Amino acid sequence: MYCYGSVKCIFFLVYLIMVFEKDKKYLCLLAPSFVSEFDYPNIVYRLRMLGFEKVLELTFGAKMVNLTYYSVLKENLDKGEKKTWISSPCPTLVNLIRLKYPHLVENLIPVHSPMGSMGLICKRFYSDYTVVFIGPCLTKKTEATELGTVDEVLTFKELEQLFTENNIPEVVEDSRYCVSFDKFYNDYTKIYPISGGLSTTLNYRNLLKKKDILVKEGSENLTKIFDGFKDGMYKKYKFLDLLTCEGGCINGPGMIGNRSVRERTKRVLRYRDYAWQYEKDLGKSGQKIDAKDIDFKRKF
Repeated sequence: MYCYGSVKCIFFLVYLIMVFEKDKKYLCLLAPSFVSEFDYPNIVYRLRMLGFEKVLELTFGAKMVNLTYYSVLKENLDKGEKKTWISSPCPTLVNLIRLKYPHLVENLIPVHSPMGSMGLICKRFYSDYTVVFIGPCLTKKTEATELGTVDEVLTFKELEQLFTENNIPEVVEDSRYCVSFDKFYNDYTKIYPISGGLSTTLNYRNLLKKKDILVKEGSENLTKIFDGFKDGMYKKYKFLDLLTCEGGCINGPGMIGNRSVRERTKRVLRYRDYAWQYEKDLGKSGQKIDAKDIDFKRKF
């Protein structure tokens, strides 16, 4: 049930307004780009008022993505395999390769996105919840349908409409809802939605050199890069940290406001710094043991 057309959008929102039934429990997975649009922690309060019993960030899922990326890259580099690996959290990028560059599918790192990874974690710890991902990306809807790791996907625009339809105030002062994110919290991957956020947090020093990595975003740049592949390699790069939207996920089609990419980036970095200073010791951090035996790899 997608919200691409105006009529479909109306039915979709009516469905979501009705879906918060008293006999069901709802969990929100909030993309880290949320801070580009909404103020923290007030957005968590508003989501709880809307009907979500649990509200989780995707940052722990991003951490597990990084750890799995590292293991995949190390395994193949140790074998001496010559290949330029392509990051795969962006479903629009994945779809582009599948449709126009199928010979490069084998270059995609076969690992779930942070959404997919957190969906798997939720299946372990919150199996009785309906899981709704909220973020800036339209093609996450397609990814969710394909993989089945989350139950529904909303964009920030659709969330804002739900706030309006349900008369959720911009500032929540009711103490019943004033609780921050639930468990599985991570600090450093909060910059995942900005350009280069993945490679910056990958901790690749013992594996790759900076010159081995290319960071780019924008559909025109992606096309040029994919056209430039030869025998599984793009120039001498070993890893491409790519995103389809200019500036990264903070500039996705499901965003609401008119802030510049620069201002959105600043908001993400300020939020990361705030979390480092004030929220490190809240006892909610996700640990590797929490994800033990969960397979975060996928096929394309």
